[in-house]
Amino acid sequence: MKRLLFICLLLLSGANFAAPAPPPAPQLSWRFANPRIIRLSPSGLDHLQFDVQVQSTLGGYYLWTGTVKLVFNNTTFNNTNTNWRVSTIGAFSGMNSSTSVLKYAITTSITGVAPNKIFNIGLTGDVGVTSNGPNADDFAEIPTTWTTILTVSARLLDTSGDGLAGIDFLESGMNGFEQYIPDASGSNYTGFNSPNLFDARNFLASYTGRFYSTGTNLWSQIGGSSNNAQYSNFATSVSTTVWDGTAAMPSGVANAKALSIDSLATVTIPKDGQVTVTGNTAIANSAGLTINSDATGTGSLITGTTSGLGTSIINRWLTGNVWHLVSSPVVQTITSFLTGNPTNIPSKSALARGMMDYNPSTEAWNGFFTDGTVGSVGSGKGYCLRTSADAAVTFTGALQAGTESITGLTSAHWNSIGNPYSSGIKINSNSDAVNNFITVNSANLDGAYAAVYVWDPTLNTGAGDYVIYNQASSATNLPLGQAFLVKMGGSATSLSFTNAMQTHTNTVAVKAAKNTNWPTIKLTAAINNANNTTTIAYNNDMTKGLDPTYDAGLLKAPISGVMAAANSDVTIYTKLVDDIGIPFAIQALPGNINNLVIPVGIQSLAGGDVVFTAKTFDLPTNVKVILEDRVKNTFTDLSTSSYKTTIAANTDVSNRFFLHNSISTTQGAIGDPTLTGKLNAYAYMNSEIRIEGEVSKDAVATLYDVQGKTVIIRKLSEGSLNVVPTSSVSTGLYLLTVRDGNKSQSFKIILRD
Repeated sequence: MKRLLFICLLLLSGANFAAPAPPPAPQLSWRFANPRIIRLSPSGLDHLQFDVQVQSTLGGYYLWTGTVKLVFNNTTFNNTNTNWRVSTIGAFSGMNSSTSVLKYAITTSITGVAPNKIFNIGLTGDVGVTSNGPNADDFAEIPTTWTTILTVSARLLDTSGDGLAGIDFLESGMNGFEQYIPDASGSNYTGFNSPNLFDARNFLASYTGRFYSTGTNLWSQIGGSSNNAQYSNFATSVSTTVWDGTAAMPSGVANAKALSIDSLATVTIPKDGQVTVTGNTAIANSAGLTINSDATGTGSLITGTTSGLGTSIINRWLTGNVWHLVSSPVVQTITSFLTGNPTNIPSKSALARGMMDYNPSTEAWNGFFTDGTVGSVGSGKGYCLRTSADAAVTFTGALQAGTESITGLTSAHWNSIGNPYSSGIKINSNSDAVNNFITVNSANLDGAYAAVYVWDPTLNTGAGDYVIYNQASSATNLPLGQAFLVKMGGSATSLSFTNAMQTHTNTVAVKAAKNTNWPTIKLTAAINNANNTTTIAYNNDMTKGLDPTYDAGLLKAPISGVMAAANSDVTIYTKLVDDIGIPFAIQALPGNINNLVIPVGIQSLAGGDVVFTAKTFDLPTNVKVILEDRVKNTFTDLSTSSYKTTIAANTDVSNRFFLHNSISTTQGAIGDPTLTGKLNAYAYMNSEIRIEGEVSKDAVATLYDVQGKTVIIRKLSEGSLNVVPTSSVSTGLYLLTVRDGNKSQSFKIILRD
């Protein structure tokens, strides 16, 4: 009775006396790994070699037999079975201890129809075992971590390096074909759980020109120099794939027709690297590309186009505690840029950061950004940025490539824009006759200001000033991350950057040659520790009036705030010889240096002692640079000395100082007479020159213009006063020489209306 009650209670309680469930069947996963280009013996021909890896969801299971099926593009690979080599690796290539034969036999065949062929790889264990039955010694355990089972080498037909590997698993052909023994006894033969699992990555879009992967930690490339040698020559432009690992581009020049950075890979361009990708750069990985920068240089990448969901990290070195004009080579939000640089971009207050943008309408810098400022950097916009120490700021986002059109600019005003690329750009025709920023955009720039205005924080003992580059400047390239100011034309609202403007520039500052082939004068005015320079350049194609893109107007007030255009101590400029009422920082004049008088203007809020100096480049050796001060009635040859005078505070004059070019002659240079005497000569009433002092009846007066041409020759009368009429002589600077026997004396004479 008690036993019956116990059974009833068991039934009521729902007890289950069924046999325990069998353990789940293991499931296989497959993937590709370690692609490389290798030259195999004895053919000496290039092959794509790669590993096939496998792992199991459960340990303790031994592979009995299986099939690996690969789909490939037979325009890239030879589809003859004998031109594919397959070998087992590691535990899968060991010997059976009882028979001393390979544990696994491999059979291969190629089937299917072009362009996609199927490469079948059969794998069978327990080779040659007939008497003692299979056991674990005859097979290899499939571990639960990725393990290479096969190495495949496929002969390349495409030797250009542009072909795609086009290899993937044929999943449907592999599912259910793999069998295993579950233990060392070999008593059970069971299929792995179907379907197999496959890594999403494949070789379909991998280029067969050059590879990098962690399997070799080396670059490999078609055209290897010897059998089985890993090899790469970055001077050769071949399509390149970085499959996995942390690849580094070499220093100096590196070329590729295309670049693919896979989802498990990163590529770094060093500070002195110059990578050119003529086609597309595809980035699949977050932070897949890094360009490094320090005080000595900045890496550079030129690419035709970009694609992929990955991002790039671009570093740009800046000197600390001064303002810079900066542009971004990637697109990212202002918030992510500032929060991504938490320490080196200073905070002015609890919220404000050391970054601003420019307001064209007011021609002044806006207020400081905060971490919450709405908007994005990139797309060719320029910003004012300050770092608290010498450091690299980091931009993180999608690369910009191709033509970048900068729209929404304010016409007839100054605008702040910048280089949008991960390389330098060519600015003027001396850098590239056609593909330069000024030439491409000249129609949309103000004709009197068709130049780029770049802030240089090193000028004026760290106070900074703008440096102007136009077509009259030496060959000029702006580096990665450099912004500048431009003045738009009356109705223009857009500018363009093009791929053809790009150039490799590893410098962290503006790169320009020392001078052009044009004869050039750089006239400098200095007050206290501040100085400013204006440029006069000569070329036969120029005029005395406005030459757009060659004459560059002065950037001055009302631009205000930090990085104000006009230096408070001193600014020097010239007026055009055929004046249009605009002060110019660069003036281009005709190459035949004749009797030109160039008005020189000077501005100074502080006033004080001002010192004028001049440097000349490629000027004829007999040309002198003469500065006239009409208040002091002096002429100074700046070719040999400086000129110092005093100006009042709040000065802005353009009718006091004038620059003359004098060509010295055998009669003696103006301001530097070779002979002395007791005569005095001067212009009188703008109609005659009076010569005072005793001369003989043999004395002769000769008047020369600044080119050394004879204007007047007049025989003098014996006595102490002679008059030379000048009513028919043009205004200008002249040299008067009086010869009396074997003696002579020269005078500077200026004739005015």
